[in-house]
Amino acid sequence: MVDLPYSFDSFCQLVENMVKLGILSPAINNLDLGDLRRRFPICPNFGFARGTPMDIYYLDKFIGEIREQVVGNVLEIGGVLLNKEVYQFHNATRYQTLDILARSGVTLVGNAHDPSIIEPESLDTVVIFNVLEHCREPWVVVKNIYSWLKVGGQCFAMVPNAQRLHDAPVDYWRPLPDGMKRLFQDFSQQRLYLYGNPLTLIAGFMGISAEELSSEELDDFHPDYTVTTCMVARK
Repeated sequence: MVDLPYSFDSFCQLVENMVKLGILSPAINNLDLGDLRRRFPICPNFGFARGTPMDIYYLDKFIGEIREQVVGNVLEIGGVLLNKEVYQFHNATRYQTLDILARSGVTLVGNAHDPSIIEPESLDTVVIFNVLEHCREPWVVVKNIYSWLKVGGQCFAMVPNAQRLHDAPVDYWRPLPDGMKRLFQDFSQQRLYLYGNPLTLIAGFMGISAEELSSEELDDFHPDYTVTTCMVARK
């Protein structure tokens, strides 16, 4: 019996690493693109027509992580009052919502770029999901959030990294993990929650729903292919 310089497990790890680097990728013109060989997305409405969009799946996971920390006097930017029950933020003693347009479930109408909308150091928690990418100057909005929070208060933010353009009413940015750390640099504590992998990134752009992938496929993570970036920042 010949002694091999590497164990079988080491060999398997080597092969896996070579696949990740693309060294063992399929030969050119040997791919079966199937339903992805198309000029238009499978669902142009983010995947809502087929089920749960990728970013909503990951937002639900993030909310599951932070639900009990959303406490006291809470402001949600870009949301409606119903979200308090949808997200099960049961530790919120007061729930306000801020939006630039008056609509049902919005308690404050105004622009988050305006620091005078909220009293300084009056909030325990700020929630801002899928909003910063639509802000002309998100660094100004984050600065205002810092001002509005009490010392020790927390902001819970989520932004998409892989999502089609959508005017609401405008679509400016796709803040990446390092960008989010920069935006929240003045906070005393930061914690990032990152979600996504190459498969779910493609699914997000193509409008494939979470129900069409397995839990293993959805929950696998690759740091170079984030679909959403979430932040917990404490003042």
